[in-house]
Amino acid sequence: MSAEQMPELPPACKASGEDSGEDWVARLTRLQELLTACPTDILSRCELAAILERLEQNEEALFNWKAVLACDPNSLKAREGVVRCRQRTGRPLQSTL
Repeated sequence: MSAEQMPELPPACKASGEDSGEDWVARLTRLQELLTACPTDILSRCELAAILERLEQNEEALFNWKAVLACDPNSLKAREGVVRCRQRTGRPLQSTL
C-alpha cells in the first residue's frame, strides 16, 4: 500500500525521534480513555482507527471504523477506512449499512 493511501496521522502522533514509540502508546492510551468515557466521540474514534491502521492493527482499526459508521453512516472517512482494512485483512467487501 502506498503512502498516499494511508490515513494522515494527527500531528501529535507523527514520529519525532527516539521516544516516538512512547508517544504513540500514550496517545493510544489517551484515546482509549476518552472513548471509555464517551464511546460516541467520533473524532477520537477516527483518530484511533487511523493510528491503528498505521500500526497495522487492521482488525482493531476495522472495529473502530465500524463504530464510527454506527454513529454516522454517511462518514466517507470511515467508509474508506473500512474498505482499506477489509482489503488488508482479506475480508470480502460488503455493505456496511
